[in-house]
Amino acid sequence: MKDLFYLLLVSCIFIACNTGQNSQDKEEENSELKPSGKALPVKVTVVNQSVFNKQILSNGKIEALQKSELRFKTTERIHTIYVKNGQPVKKGQLLASLDNQVLANQLQKAQIELDKAKRKLQEEKINFGGGDTLQITQAILKNLQISSGYLEAQNNLQNAQLLYNQTLLKAPFSGVVANIEAKEGNYITPSDAFCTLISQNKLQVVFSLLENNLPFVANNQPVTIVPFANPETQYTGKITEINPFVDENGLIKIKALLSGGSNNLFDGLNVKVIINKPLQNVIVIPKEALVLRSNREVVFTVQQNLAKWNYVEILDENTTSYAIKKGLKIGDTIIISGNMNLSHDAKVTPSFKPKQEKK
Repeated sequence: MKDLFYLLLVSCIFIACNTGQNSQDKEEENSELKPSGKALPVKVTVVNQSVFNKQILSNGKIEALQKSELRFKTTERIHTIYVKNGQPVKKGQLLASLDNQVLANQLQKAQIELDKAKRKLQEEKINFGGGDTLQITQAILKNLQISSGYLEAQNNLQNAQLLYNQTLLKAPFSGVVANIEAKEGNYITPSDAFCTLISQNKLQVVFSLLENNLPFVANNQPVTIVPFANPETQYTGKITEINPFVDENGLIKIKALLSGGSNNLFDGLNVKVIINKPLQNVIVIPKEALVLRSNREVVFTVQQNLAKWNYVEILDENTTSYAIKKGLKIGDTIIISGNMNLSHDAKVTPSFKPKQEKK
């Protein structure tokens, strides 16, 4: 009997301790929900209807509209390289040359032969007209050019000039040189690309969107481009092409032309593309105003210096704001700062967030 008494006593003490501990744990869990007696300072703003920029995000690559692999038209050893990778060049600027001493000699010889033929032609003109070249018709002149060897010499000079020019590689347009791998003294053939010339004046971004986002994009719609390499820098552009084809992954390819060129954007650069689609007359709140309670979205409003708990439904979001579908009304004063540990009916001291001056 004595042992049974001690057993019951120990059991009661154990149950009492557990009950006290559970009560303490439950009180700690719910302490966030109990209003504090001290008024907490908070920043507030008034809810209004405004334009909400629905944002569609995608990743893309920069492409140059003017880009060309440059090749020599003949096989020979590279004599001189005048440029390097990353160097800007002007249209017509000499980039590299091949060994061309023989062709240069042939060009000079063809020029001498042409000069001889010119003098002979002049002599035949004088002999034919007795010094009066006005009597020579176009038909007679052509016969004299043939008999004097002038036309043949002129053709030989043009041919020698073409062969010589094939040993000179010049820029077909202004741009930046890239992908030079050959060295001076290497042999190069017409199948080998000497370099790539890229114009940075006209750039476009190529990206893909899911087919369900197609209703939100259109030609001439503005986009924002943010390089991953420099996320603090933004560029603008306009959509120029929407490919009317959905691939096997449900994606549609889109192109947008950048507004102006940039020396900081390279062909193949990875970027983030942001497309804004305005939604008219919706309730917009800053992201700081929304908190989670019991895994649900909550926005606190202020009524008579008391914080009021409001469940809300989100229509959409962008990088800075939420569009609210349900839970708030126009004219509500919402708390946007100091709301992380608020509870329903907590006392607050509201102050309006100062408006930033428009620049």
